[in-house]
Amino acid sequence: NATRTFLKLSVMSFETVVPLQVPQIWGDRQFSYFTPDITPIILAAHTNNYEIIKMLLQMGVSVPKPHGVRCKCLECSSNSDADSLRNSRSRLNLYRALACPSLIALSSEDPILAAFQLSWELLELSKMEIEFKSEYEELSHQCKRFAKDLLDQTRSSHELEMILNFRDDITLLNQENSNDLARLKLAIKYHQKEFVAQPNCQQLLAARWYGEFPSWRKRHWAVKLLTSICIGLLFPILCLCYLVAPKSRCGLFIRKPFIKFICHTASYLTFLCLLLMASQHMMFTDKCNEGPAPTIVEWMILPWILGFVWTEIKQMWNDGLQDYIDDWWNLMDFVMNSLYLATIALRIVAYVKYRGKKCRDDWEMFHPTLVAEALFAIANIFSSLRLISLFTANSHLGPLQISLGRMLLDILKFLFIFCLVLLAFANGLNQLYFYYQTRAFSTFFETLQSLFWSVFGLVGLHVTNVTANHKFTNFVGATMFGTYNVISLVVLLNMLIAMMNNSYQQIFDHADIEWKFARTKLWISYFEEGGTLPSPFNIIPSPKSIWYFIKWTKKHIYRRTTSKRRERDSAIGEVMRHLIKRYVAATIRHAKTEEGLTEENFKELKQDISSFRYDVLGLMKEKGSFLKEDKSSNKESNLKHANHSPNNSTASNGQQKGKLISKNIHSSSSCDRSAARYHLASEASFEYELPVGNTTKHLLKTVDEGAGTEQLPGRAAEIGQQRDQRVERLEELSSATTSHEPSTE
Repeated sequence: NATRTFLKLSVMSFETVVPLQVPQIWGDRQFSYFTPDITPIILAAHTNNYEIIKMLLQMGVSVPKPHGVRCKCLECSSNSDADSLRNSRSRLNLYRALACPSLIALSSEDPILAAFQLSWELLELSKMEIEFKSEYEELSHQCKRFAKDLLDQTRSSHELEMILNFRDDITLLNQENSNDLARLKLAIKYHQKEFVAQPNCQQLLAARWYGEFPSWRKRHWAVKLLTSICIGLLFPILCLCYLVAPKSRCGLFIRKPFIKFICHTASYLTFLCLLLMASQHMMFTDKCNEGPAPTIVEWMILPWILGFVWTEIKQMWNDGLQDYIDDWWNLMDFVMNSLYLATIALRIVAYVKYRGKKCRDDWEMFHPTLVAEALFAIANIFSSLRLISLFTANSHLGPLQISLGRMLLDILKFLFIFCLVLLAFANGLNQLYFYYQTRAFSTFFETLQSLFWSVFGLVGLHVTNVTANHKFTNFVGATMFGTYNVISLVVLLNMLIAMMNNSYQQIFDHADIEWKFARTKLWISYFEEGGTLPSPFNIIPSPKSIWYFIKWTKKHIYRRTTSKRRERDSAIGEVMRHLIKRYVAATIRHAKTEEGLTEENFKELKQDISSFRYDVLGLMKEKGSFLKEDKSSNKESNLKHANHSPNNSTASNGQQKGKLISKNIHSSSSCDRSAARYHLASEASFEYELPVGNTTKHLLKTVDEGAGTEQLPGRAAEIGQQRDQRVERLEELSSATTSHEPSTE
């Protein structure tokens, strides 16, 4: 605050004394770096600058929430009419700022929920703002990655459970059972695949799934198979025990998610076996009876159908209509159950209305029995294909099942183009051959059938021939038929293969995430408190169901407030703060790791070296006079020392001196390295009679080249060796002088 006040007063005083001369070009908006809608906090959010964002938020600055794309208010209409491009770019800049991880972490009480909602909103915007689709998708992925990174910071199961079980709309009814993974369900709803597939989350789910069998994954596959078969065969007994005594050991055993999954699978396999028995007509039936009575097998199938219908009703009631429709398997169940109910209704109508016997060939086309048999056959196909959903639990079959579902979307896209081509050529061929009444192209419907089956090679070229001698008509018809086959087989069919290959490759590239997300959806459906009993036992009223209904009614009539929510909010708030602190610390640590040596580091190093050079040169200039005065005395002392000392002692003294300097520099701290550099230069100049300028320049050059203090000890040893060589040279000169000169007193 003091610094800010000082800068503000300095600027004010400077403006009063010296008027600022701003170039005219700076005032032009066309030469500005940013558009007018870019504010300081938006710019800081674009660069993900945590410190600046935190400072601006503390000062009360915020990022405005942009209006929706479909907003028809006066402001949006006027901005769009004035400049649609500027309006779209401004919205993109706002969402780019809102998607900043630092801004979400600092401005939101629940960063994970904010990331979920913003990611979903950006994904919807990418479908509407097609021009900026890639930008919005990247921002959506950034929000998903931020939520996943926050979950990475959990360090204990307690923190993880608090995050995954947290819900902001909790009521008294849910407070007693707050262990329902509400946040994880919300992540599935918003398609947060990275968050759901995060290892910490998957570890918690696996621990809950294999609650009674913690070592299930370590067992041999044969042991797993035998255990599953035994539990599956015992599912009727377990269901009866649960109906009679829900709190008994067997009742609690069947409530485990993994056991519940095995029991439901065994029940569905039993239903498929009954369908197979019904389709084989193992019991003799009268084919001429227009209204036959149900067989024993059909009576056995009826409870399963009623149980499936009751399960779908409960699921729609609990999840809501929108969430129920979003799941494609629910739509398949709805169609399957509708077909079975329609079959039952038509069989009842046929049994009541048609009592006589009549040859089946004489029945009318839409006879209730015939329609019921057709619907029952279609329902059997859906029932068998419904078993594919269980493949998600397996790590090998799960990705294949997901790829198959993605390919079905490609087939639907292909059929749209194929139907257009089919209708076009069917119209032309029917118009051409209508007058000849050929069997293949006599009617529009027959033409459609002929063209469709020709794709599979079941229709030959002879269908284009006519009985009359009209060669031109035959040529035109054959050309049209050949062109259709080229377009449908060569172009469209290969395009479908390429699309399916692309879809499979996308799933294969993210197979682990896609499979874990799909498996989590399957597991969550068995984590629910209700739906313990499979069909047909779920249609039997149990004491537990009656007790739950009374409890639900009582809690909705007598509502009361408690302090549990405040305690829960304070606990989850503390966990969120810990996660954010860890996330910020990890982000800073990661940024420093990837940053390495930048241009700023080299500039700072260059400035330090320059300041060190000037300091050393200044000290050398101060001692220059002292060097000149004592130069002769130093030479005489060195000569005298060379004459009176042994060679080995002289050499060893030089090496010890160099090693001593090397040791001092190597052991010095980082803050004393400048003094060490100066000490090395002065010692080298005073003790070893090296030129001061050359020694200093060489040392500074070594530092400038990046050697640093790591190479200075080696340089000190080199200086010691040079000193030894000089001493030896002086001894040789001295001995030569004494041998040639006459001896004097």
